[in-house]
Amino acid sequence: MKENTQEKSLVQVNENSIFYKIKKFFRNLFRKDTEVESNDVVKENISNNIENETKKSAFKESIKNIEDEETKLLKLQKQYRSGEIKEEELTQEQVNSLCALYDKQIANLKKSNEMRKQKLLEYRRKLQA
Repeated sequence: MKENTQEKSLVQVNENSIFYKIKKFFRNLFRKDTEVESNDVVKENISNNIENETKKSAFKESIKNIEDEETKLLKLQKQYRSGEIKEEELTQEQVNSLCALYDKQIANLKKSNEMRKQKLLEYRRKLQA
């Protein structure tokens, strides 16, 4: 039986037969389409990846700029509180930005205080029930 399968594998395909030519035609036809489609898909993926990377880098830069501004303001606030910098030494822009920072911090404190009050009221209700 092994000899029989080996003999079959050694049989050469007749390249002049009509079935071989039809088979080859369809293989080439579908192979070219898939190669063209895959090339188009690869090109689209590359362009999408490039767009995504540029968007990501722009977003990262904007976040860095915001963080830098906030850290500068916090440093300025620290220096002002410690007395290293007097109010007369600050520019009007710095004063406005510090006022905005203080307003933001006050609003955050009010929110957190309100949340704490709500939690305490919930605990009180649970204890009374």
